[in-house]
Amino acid sequence: MKTKHLKSTLALVTATLVMVLFNNFEYVNWSKILKLPVIETVNEASRVAHAKELLGGRYKGSAAQKIEGRVALNLMIYKKVQGYLEPQWKNRAGDISSAIISESDKFNLDPVFVMAIIKTESTFNPLTVGSFGEIGLMQIKPDTAQWIANKYGIPWKGKKTLTNPVTNIRIGAAYMDYLRKQFPGKANKYVSAYNMGPKNVRRLLAQNVVPEEYNGRVMKNYKDFYTNLADAPTIQTTVATN
Repeated sequence: MKTKHLKSTLALVTATLVMVLFNNFEYVNWSKILKLPVIETVNEASRVAHAKELLGGRYKGSAAQKIEGRVALNLMIYKKVQGYLEPQWKNRAGDISSAIISESDKFNLDPVFVMAIIKTESTFNPLTVGSFGEIGLMQIKPDTAQWIANKYGIPWKGKKTLTNPVTNIRIGAAYMDYLRKQFPGKANKYVSAYNMGPKNVRRLLAQNVVPEEYNGRVMKNYKDFYTNLADAPTIQTTVATN
């Protein structure tokens, strides 16, 4: 009888706790409960504006639109990044996710777009070295990286700088910002320029050839990320104060 009474008491306590958590959903520190790192919030206005620029008329009804207002988008990004990283890098998932979000905010980029670039370039392997000497998550050539670092005031200590995933993202996002200014409002052009350089994009355009292959791969990853995020459950999480 005592055991039965104890079980009933525990069940009642558990049910009460669940009700309290549910009724105070927005005030619960889910980061501590789920043992998650504190991640910056996503700038929703910038995310939506850039998503509209990338998708154009296809934004309406897209997964990028359906996810509007998701308070836990930062947590969703973290979980996605952590899932892609190799075991030896998983302890950096918080830093990498924060860098993706903060650098996207700085340059009014959609952080999911930055994730799509990383997925396309390196599949989230910080030590990837490309056939033309590109290094790290966002696969940047050392000479381009040094030029961008100097232009944007990012510390540069030689090509080893690019093996630091956070600095790699800072330089990669800054380079995307530079390219975006070269082709304002023309997403397919500045995305293509990230792969082949702005001069080559202009050369092709002068020949009435629109570069599509790289942009197509990036946008496929972009849409796939959003489809997965839109299907994920929403969890309120504590976020960092900028």
